[in-house]
Amino acid sequence: MNQRAVAAGAYDGILVKFKAGVSQTRMNRAFSSAGSRQHRGFRSRLVRGLTRAQIGRGYTLSSTLRRLRNNRDVEFAEPNYLLSAYVLPSDPQFGSLWGLHNTGQTGGVADADIDAPEAWDLQTGGSVIVAVVDSGVDYNHADLAGNIWSNTAEIPNNGRDDDGNGYVDDVRGWDFANNDNDPMDDNNHGTHVSGTIAGRGNNGTGVVGVNWSARIMPLKFMDSTGVGSSADAIAAIDYAVANGARVINASWGGGNFSAAMQAAISAANNAGVLFVAAAGNSSNNNDNAPSYPADYNLPNVISVAATDDADTLAGFSNFGANSVDLGAPGVRILSTVPGNAYASFNGTSMAAPHVTGVAALVIASNPGIG
Repeated sequence: MNQRAVAAGAYDGILVKFKAGVSQTRMNRAFSSAGSRQHRGFRSRLVRGLTRAQIGRGYTLSSTLRRLRNNRDVEFAEPNYLLSAYVLPSDPQFGSLWGLHNTGQTGGVADADIDAPEAWDLQTGGSVIVAVVDSGVDYNHADLAGNIWSNTAEIPNNGRDDDGNGYVDDVRGWDFANNDNDPMDDNNHGTHVSGTIAGRGNNGTGVVGVNWSARIMPLKFMDSTGVGSSADAIAAIDYAVANGARVINASWGGGNFSAAMQAAISAANNAGVLFVAAAGNSSNNNDNAPSYPADYNLPNVISVAATDDADTLAGFSNFGANSVDLGAPGVRILSTVPGNAYASFNGTSMAAPHVTGVAALVIASNPGIG
């Protein structure tokens, strides 16, 4: 897995939310006065008035934000923070599905797992739509192909936006990083996450996910190095909510507090969509040093730490008595990777999809919940 390091506070342009009723002409005037240029391809249905812009040549981030924040038409202006996957690589030879059913097979403590077989006695899964907002998904993988969401309102490859949602031929989701209709994974991360959530069950192939038949909606916002922008993540969240996702998996983080991201996740909450987020891999106490998006104090956000096969907190995992909700298996987690392959990784990125899969099982058993 290719993972690019992202410095704290790194950004790509800015996000600006205008107050209700502000015309495009006044938006243009505000951007012009701040030496910035609006990114016309960005839109958000969840956060009305939210725009994306680039900083003009000769202007600094601070001067641009100051000018915009002083404009009476602007509700807020902030950096478009860069976000990255919360994953650490591990040797595949140690891989096993101890996180689902731990018999002590990896030298850990028996039953230090999520009790998946016990849950499967009641429910193995259903067609709950789970949005994997990540680096994309290998939708051709033998253990995932049967569980990939399909936009049935779109006619494939006809070059038209049949359902009028603003995305042409988005049959399998969308690639927001490259603005195209092919959310294929070129990093491994999103495919690995997806296998834990919904690797096809009882098919005689590879691994099994927590939910055997959930529908994975591939929404790619990170590039091949595992890095993406807040703006693209927000656009993906917007798409997930608009297209029927019940759960969003967010195995990533970075940047500082973002009013735009918080508003998008809050709007998802209002739509009854659960948001499961990785707590982070910095061994930090999130009560004292918040890690976003896991630390947004919203009813639909579940912040997930990583535990090992002895049922103890993983050494790399963030924690927090008030900010982190629970722990889940996140060490030596075997799952799918592109090319019909399998690999083991460590990280809170691997812990979050266990919780996402369980949430999808609960929804399958109780469709009216939420």
